[in-house]
Amino acid sequence: MDKRMPLSEAAALVKDGEAISPGGSLLHRAPAALLRELARQGRKGLKLIKPSPGYDADLLCAAGALERVYSGIVTFEAGFGMAPSYRRAIERGLTGLTEHA
Repeated sequence: MDKRMPLSEAAALVKDGEAISPGGSLLHRAPAALLRELARQGRKGLKLIKPSPGYDADLLCAAGALERVYSGIVTFEAGFGMAPSYRRAIERGLTGLTEHA
């Protein structure tokens, strides 16, 4: 059985309010095209579960898609600093955080 599908159909499988745990770490190997498609499709209320998100958390916060982030650290790594959209979302109470050490 061929399980390939267009990116838009793959993103449509993720419903509002669901938990996602994309691969990658910080700025490396995240499924960026899928994350951008989730934002484009206007997902809301997502829960991001990932030990060290970076680009993914920042992008989805900028899109207003995240309800809560469960992580250990969210950053763009030493040379780039904290993820700015993520930081604004946390400071404004638009996204919740459960931090794991």
